[in-house]
Amino acid sequence: MSDRPFAVGFLFGVFPVLLSYLNGWVWFPSEMTWEDKGLMILCAMIVVSNYLNEYLQWYPLQYSKFAPEGGVPARLGWFLLYFIPMLAYILTWNYLGASTEPYDLLMLGMYCAHFSKRCFETLCVHKYSKDCVLIAVIEIATFYSLGAVTTAYSLHSLSGSARHSFLDNELRVKVGLGVFCTGQLCNLVHHYILASLRSPGKYKYVVPSGGLFSLVVCPQYAGELVSWLGFGIVGTSYGAFINYLPMVAYLSGRAHHTYRWYGTKFEDYPGKNTFKLWPFVY
Repeated sequence: MSDRPFAVGFLFGVFPVLLSYLNGWVWFPSEMTWEDKGLMILCAMIVVSNYLNEYLQWYPLQYSKFAPEGGVPARLGWFLLYFIPMLAYILTWNYLGASTEPYDLLMLGMYCAHFSKRCFETLCVHKYSKDCVLIAVIEIATFYSLGAVTTAYSLHSLSGSARHSFLDNELRVKVGLGVFCTGQLCNLVHHYILASLRSPGKYKYVVPSGGLFSLVVCPQYAGELVSWLGFGIVGTSYGAFINYLPMVAYLSGRAHHTYRWYGTKFEDYPGKNTFKLWPFVY
């Protein structure tokens, strides 16, 4: 079993952000305001919180296989916790002036595309084994909505010159959009594979197979992180990565315990060549 520590998964996820910065693809304001400093501190606090709660299991979110039977219908609960953050981003964008500049519209479209896809999957793809725990719906919706508000605000703070010229770097925009779409497709394909493993009326957990499941336990998590990375690359502002870094910490911890869970439920699994999140790394 390739049970490597949390730091390996998190630092591997941070590495492309460092590359983007060294390539001049991450913008920071020339003078950091208290709001900017506060957003960075908040991001760091959420990263630490996700490590403690998901990897060390201080207070993990209760959903999916790690939760008891809940009282909120699964499709309703999951739809709400994806729809509310999207609405929060739209409302924040509107509150900040509803800018129709190409930069703002592209970032709005990418953010809404991500959560619209998740709402679609909730209604048309996923097959749920149990209803949602109410507190988990509230916690996840709040977590995502906080990310939506802070992201929309920080993108709004991008300087005028950088905002007007962001399309000048066609390579960065094309790379970012390509990474974003690749991540979304990876996430969708593996969600479909997971759903196809469950026959109608049968909700017994089975060992996932197909796609990248032969390499990692949670390829759907990897796809989600890749899509948020693409969002950050296109967004160029440091604020575009505010969602990405906490999600790397969160899903690194979640993948770790999914990996451990499969090992307790199924004999000889995970195999020695199976990783948690990143193929051949973590």
